Amino acid sequence: MTAVHERLRLILVDKAYELFADYGVPCEAMAAIPDSGRELCGILGFTGGQVCGSVVVSATAEAIASSNPIGDGATRGWVAELTNQLVGRFKNTLLRSGVDLVMSIPVVLTASQLTPLPQAALAPARLAVGTGFLTLWLEVEVDPDLVLAEPTADVMIAAEGDALLF
Repeated sequence: MTAVHERLRLILVDKAYELFADYGVPCEAMAAIPDSGRELCGILGFTGGQVCGSVVVSATAEAIASSNPIGDGATRGWVAELTNQLVGRFKNTLLRSGVDLVMSIPVVLTASQLTPLPQAALAPARLAVGTGFLTLWLEVEVDPDLVLAEPTADVMIAAEGDALLF
């Protein structure tokens, strides 16, 4: 694991805190997550000139439902949307640092046990979210020459939550 890998992981975790805070849900780091049985998993890939990879969000139904502003119980759809919003925030931050990414669409699955094996040996982030739990993995390949510039506000991007029509 390189310093760039760890910086990317920290950016992703920071964006998870921001995302849940924007939905009014408390979120805090945990050393370990208790076995919760069935979890919903959102997986979303991304690629760019110097970076490619995927994000995996594995969460209890309580963690997903606690942030759903509609409260309609549609946890599969909402885990897909949360994964999309999280990776979108990650993408926006990297764009401000000079790295452009293209995202795929999220895939959702249900699992009782999930252990991705990231190539860069990045530790997963484990978070208490509302009354549930969430594990966040970043699988990423990085060009060895990649240097992340300090984020700048000069890059024109939409604010998180804005809709753009072309």
